Amino acid sequence: MPPAWIVGLAVFPFGLVVGFTITALPFLLTNLGIPLYKVASVSAVVMSPTFWGFLLQPVMDTGLTRRAYCWLTATVGAVCVAGALMLLTPAHLGQATALLTVAELSLVLFSGAVSGWTAGFTPDHLRGSVSGWTNVANLGGGALGSLAVMSLSSHVSAGLIGAGLAVFIILGTLPTVAFPDPERSSFGFKQIFTDAMKATWKASKAKECLTGFALFLAPASAVAAINLFSGMGKDFHTAEHTVIWITGAGCAIATSLGALAGGYAANKLSRGHMYLLSGISASVCALAMAFTPHDTAAFVVGVLVYNGIAGVVYAAFNSLGYQLVGQKSPVASTQLGLFAAATNGAIVYMTWADGQGYKHFGVRGLLMTDGLASMISGVLLLVLLRGQLRGIRRHALEQSTVEAEETSGSLTA
Repeated sequence: MPPAWIVGLAVFPFGLVVGFTITALPFLLTNLGIPLYKVASVSAVVMSPTFWGFLLQPVMDTGLTRRAYCWLTATVGAVCVAGALMLLTPAHLGQATALLTVAELSLVLFSGAVSGWTAGFTPDHLRGSVSGWTNVANLGGGALGSLAVMSLSSHVSAGLIGAGLAVFIILGTLPTVAFPDPERSSFGFKQIFTDAMKATWKASKAKECLTGFALFLAPASAVAAINLFSGMGKDFHTAEHTVIWITGAGCAIATSLGALAGGYAANKLSRGHMYLLSGISASVCALAMAFTPHDTAAFVVGVLVYNGIAGVVYAAFNSLGYQLVGQKSPVASTQLGLFAAATNGAIVYMTWADGQGYKHFGVRGLLMTDGLASMISGVLLLVLLRGQLRGIRRHALEQSTVEAEETSGSLTA
């Protein structure tokens, strides 16, 4: 077992590419004179694999080892990013969009392969700290990569930026060299949509996994307002440069610190309870922002606190996912992909709902929608699923004991 920070850093390439498509790509496109409505369409297409990419995750559980899939998907993603940025002009926008979409899909599959591999060797008492560092790599990779791209865009060509991103995608896979050797899949390529899917269905309908889906699909811990803070500056009478720094570097730092703290707390606490309670805490922050004076100080403090709590939510989500999958699942990549799709779905519909709150009642309506939906659903889930949450906690303790005994027996042998 490598140190937790090395294991977590293995998802850096995923964070780098997703962060680029969310932040830096719109910046580059608008600088090329492409209308904002077209930029929005391109961004939506390129980001779409984060929602439907789970449909191909069973491939990561069949045929080759997950190490082979990590290097293969990272290489494809790097080549596509480099090629897309070489073609990034209004005249070749369609080709560039197609290549970036393939790159995004490749890194989604890369993330699934790394996560499935990680689930197989990480003991329960380290799942929280690994999850914390995973989110630091994901968020930090996205923030640093986007900042570098936007800073360099006026000095070097898009083609050179693409080549640089490709190099860092490949270098970002190096932490996996320290990983224990993965087991070869028990499923062949011909079994992708037969035996592998049957195994996924069997694992997913277990009581603990069904509880996980209930938690992840609910708005309780969606923390969707983080996607909209950058557009609230005028409502809080905050200068544009302050909004840029707070929602950029400030949020990346706050969320990373929250993820680290939450990850290490998840080694000791009930991850299901922690996931819901941190979501409820974010709802309190949102409601406080709704009713306190809308000025710069309230914006800065509220955004940073909300993002710090979001980091705790992310760490709890990842560690709970690893716990529910366990070390023995032959379809770990697929299961973790389904969990990610569930929580991404909650983020999407809550982002839409928050937008409707703003449309009808302004920024106070947005924050109240976000806060009330999270608080009400979180409290209801704590009450309705209290037995299942205790059961998940007991199962984790039993699992940890078994893993410790197996490790001790292996060392003795």
